[in-house]
Amino acid sequence: MSASETLDVLRVERLAKRFAGGGGVDCVSMSVRAGSITGFIGVNGAGKSTTLRCVLGLLTPDVGRIDLFGEPAGPKARRRVGFLPEERGLFPRERAREAIAFHARLKGLTKREALSAADRLLERIGLGDRRRARIGELSKGNAQRVQILCALAHAPDLLILDEPLSGLDPVAQSEILSLFAEFRAGGGAILFSTHSMSAAESLCDHVVMLGGGRTVFEGPLADAAAAAPHGAIVVTADEVGLVAAALAVGGEARPMSARMGDATRWRVVLPRDVTHPALLRALSERAVPIFAFEPIKTDLEGAFWDLAAPAGDVAHRRAA
Repeated sequence: MSASETLDVLRVERLAKRFAGGGGVDCVSMSVRAGSITGFIGVNGAGKSTTLRCVLGLLTPDVGRIDLFGEPAGPKARRRVGFLPEERGLFPRERAREAIAFHARLKGLTKREALSAADRLLERIGLGDRRRARIGELSKGNAQRVQILCALAHAPDLLILDEPLSGLDPVAQSEILSLFAEFRAGGGAILFSTHSMSAAESLCDHVVMLGGGRTVFEGPLADAAAAAPHGAIVVTADEVGLVAAALAVGGEARPMSARMGDATRWRVVLPRDVTHPALLRALSERAVPIFAFEPIKTDLEGAFWDLAAPAGDVAHRRAA
C-alpha cells in the first residue's frame, strides 16, 4: 500500500465548540483516509453539522485541532475539499451548467476549465442535453445531482457530504451512490454524514458515531456492526412486567422513543448466553402482552442504538 493510500486526508482531535443557547460538540476526534468512505453517524443534535462546519472553516472551534492533508486546516487546504451542505443552495432560475461552473471557479478553476468540467460531469450523469435547463425545471433527484456536481467540479481530494440522500426516492439514491463510488474508486476520500444506516452499510468502510457531542465509536464498519448487543425489540403496554422479565434473565430493558398508542417499544439487552426463547418464556410467565418481538440484528443500526442513542431517549435499567 502506498503512502498516499494510507494518508489521513482529515484528522480531527478533541474538537469542542459550544453555543450560548446550548448545543455543539464537546470532544470529537476522527480521521478520514485517502481512498476511503467514512460514515459520519448520529441523531439530530449529536453535533455532526457543527463538526463539519468547523472542518470547513465556517465555524471556529473553542479548542481542538483540525488537519487537512497533513497540515493545519487553512484556505489552501480547504480548496481541495468539496462540500454538499444539508441546506440546499441552488437558485431555481440558475442554469445547470452555469451553477456547476460557478462553484468550480470559486475553488480556483478558470472560466474555460470550469465550463469544461461542468459539461463533462453533466454528460457523465446523463444530463448533457439539459445543461441549459434551469434548476427549477429539473426533477428533485436531478437538481440534487447537479448540486453534487457543484461539489465535484473542481476535482477535490476530499468530499464532505451532509445528508446527501435526504428526500430522494430509491432510484435517485442509487444513482447518487454510484457517483460516490466512482469518486472513491478514483482515489478520492468521502466523509458521508447520514441518517441512513443501510446507505452507510452499503457504501462505507469506516464509521464514526457521535453521541451527545462526543465520538462514541470510530473504526471499521465490520467492528461497528459487531458492537451490536444481543437482545430483542419488544412492544408492550406492560412496563412493570417487561422490566421484571428482563431482570429475571439477567438482562436490561431500555424504553425507546417510538410509541404505538399506549404501548412502548423496549430494547431488551441480554447476556450473550441467554436465548431469545428464554426471554419469551419470562414474558409469558408474567402474562406480559406482546404486540411485537424482533431480535436485535447484528448490524450497524443495532450497534447505533447501543452506542449513540441520546440520553434523553434511552433510560438504562440494569440488574443489580
